[in-house]
Amino acid sequence: MDPFTQSRELLYFLAAHTGQEAVRYIREEMRQAALGRIPTAWELRSYFQFPDRPTALTAWQQILAVDKLLEYAEINLRTLCDLLRYRQLKEFGVVHSVDEFTALCHPHAKESEE
Repeated sequence: MDPFTQSRELLYFLAAHTGQEAVRYIREEMRQAALGRIPTAWELRSYFQFPDRPTALTAWQQILAVDKLLEYAEINLRTLCDLLRYRQLKEFGVVHSVDEFTALCHPHAKESEE
């Protein structure tokens, strides 16, 4: 298999995996909010793909689903930014471990854990 095909297949796999992970996260957050009936994964994916079409989700479920999707995207973006910062700081010898990076870039993280 040529590298382009391998890369494309990997990209499709990762996209499907992250989509499933996001829907699981949203459903779990909705379950914790105790709204009653939790939309199925299919209902959520359908709503996100075609938000203008009729949906089985109530207005409150739609608002919460979009809010949790944005929250999930924010978490992923922050994680990605931290990984890039860590890689660059480690490359330049500023930090030598994740613990050093966390202490430098997130000094209040330990306080909030305690």
